[in-house]
Amino acid sequence: MSVWRQRLVKSLYQTRSTPESRYFQLATQSPDGSLHNRTVVCRGLDENRDALWLITDTRSQKWQDLHHNPHAAVCWYIAKTREQYRFSVRCALLTMESDEALCKQHWERLSEPAKAQFLWGKPGELRAHPEQALVAEQTATDKPPSQFGVVRLDISNVDYLSLKGNPQTRERYRLDGEQWQLETIIP
Repeated sequence: MSVWRQRLVKSLYQTRSTPESRYFQLATQSPDGSLHNRTVVCRGLDENRDALWLITDTRSQKWQDLHHNPHAAVCWYIAKTREQYRFSVRCALLTMESDEALCKQHWERLSEPAKAQFLWGKPGELRAHPEQALVAEQTATDKPPSQFGVVRLDISNVDYLSLKGNPQTRERYRLDGEQWQLETIIP
């Protein structure tokens, strides 16, 4: 396991009781060239490769951006440990059609309220009655709907910064084939 991954696993373990430590920022580029940045929930680290998992609605801007250009950037700041991880990633988009077992696995881990979010309607559309609570278009949540998507973010570069100590620590990791190359750099 690479040094950066060991650090990330340790950071996440130390902050497991802090819900906000599961959120990171994902930046994508849309087909018209505009940039979009949003906060997403990490749904896990892949056990077999250097990758992160997230879920999303396939009708969302995020999905459309990644379908157009699978390259994205991640910035993950973990406040409790005072560490920042910046990743260059290439995203794989997975659906019930392409990987039913994986999608079902991620779906089953969700709470009922999280599942209901996929049934409210198309993300980004205007709400006809904003004063009313959102209601799912369908109620069955035993299997993922067609708009449920899973994204695997394969990591190729890591910029790690620890704000603890003086001087601070900054390292850059680059995947070269199957080996991570480390450079210690000035913060």
